[in-house]
Amino acid sequence: MKKRKIFSRRIQDDTNDLGFGSRVSQEQHQRLLNRDGTFNTEREGMSVFRSNSLYHWLISISWTKFHLLLSASYFVINIVFALGYYLCGYDALNGAESTTMPHQFLNCFFFSVETFATIGYGALSPRNLSANTLMTFEAFFGLFCVAMATGLLFARFSRPNAKILYSYKAVIAPFKDGKAFMFRMINQRSSQLIHVEAEVIFSRMEEDENGTRIRRYHTLALERNKVMFFPLHWTVVHHITEGSPLFDLTKHDFEKTESEFMILVNAVDETYSQTVYSRSSYRFNEVVWGAKFKNMFQEKIKGKLGIRMENLHEYEPAAIE
Repeated sequence: MKKRKIFSRRIQDDTNDLGFGSRVSQEQHQRLLNRDGTFNTEREGMSVFRSNSLYHWLISISWTKFHLLLSASYFVINIVFALGYYLCGYDALNGAESTTMPHQFLNCFFFSVETFATIGYGALSPRNLSANTLMTFEAFFGLFCVAMATGLLFARFSRPNAKILYSYKAVIAPFKDGKAFMFRMINQRSSQLIHVEAEVIFSRMEEDENGTRIRRYHTLALERNKVMFFPLHWTVVHHITEGSPLFDLTKHDFEKTESEFMILVNAVDETYSQTVYSRSSYRFNEVVWGAKFKNMFQEKIKGKLGIRMENLHEYEPAAIE
C-alpha cells in the first residue's frame, strides 16, 4: 500500500512538471522561463546539424542580422568566384584591360557580379575553356541562391508572430475586498489580435513528505482568462482568495521558495488568420508588493479614448491587507 501511494505521488508530480522534468524541477534554482519567452535550460550531446535547423534559424533571427548575412554572403560568393576567374589565367576574360594584378582581380570580381545576377553588360566575357566552365556553374549557382533568398524573404514576411509587451513588474495590489496578483500587457503591432487567452502558472519550491525540496506548479484562476478583442491593453488579474496557492504567502515566502509566475498567451492574428503565441515570466524579485498600476487612459481629440503606451510600466504605492 505504501509503495502504491509513493508511485501515485510520483505520477502526480510527473504530470505537474509542465515538461521540464522532475530533475529540473528539483534542482533548478534560476528562473525557468526568461522574460523574452526563451527557456532557461541547456541541451548538450547532440551534433549541431541534428539539433539546429538552418531554415528555422534564418527565419527566426532579427532583420538586421538577416540583411547583414545576405550582404556578407553576396560579397563572399563573388569574391570566391572572382578568385576562380583570376586563377583561370591572365587571358580568361575578353575586354579586361588590366595592367596590374589588383586591377585584374577587380575585373574578375565585377564580371562575377554580372554573371551571378544574370546582368551581362557585354563589356566582359569569358575567353578560355576554364573561364566558360566556371561561368556556367556560377550562372546556375546564382539562380539557386536568388531563389533561396526570395523564399526566405517570403517566409519571414508571411510568418505570423506575436509582439506583446509585458509590464516590467507585476504587482500585488488591492482588489475588491482583498488583494490580487496583476500584470499588464499591450500589443506592440498595429495588426489586431482577437480571441486572446492567457494562462498563468505559479511555481515555487516546496517540501515533500520526506523533506526534499521540489518545484511544484499551480495554475492560477484568473478573473478573466480570455478577451475577444485586444485594441488597447489588458490587465491580467488573479484574485488571491482562500483557494489560491498565494493565500497567506508573504513577500519573504516568495523569496524563500524562489517563486516564479510563468505566462502563456495565445491569440489569433487577424491579418494572417493564424494562431500566435507569446511567453514571459515574473520572478519573485520582479513582483512589487503593495502597489497598483497607474491609469493609462487619456482623452484624445474628438472625444476618442486612448492609452499612453509608455505608462504601461508605471505603478504607485497602495495599501493591501
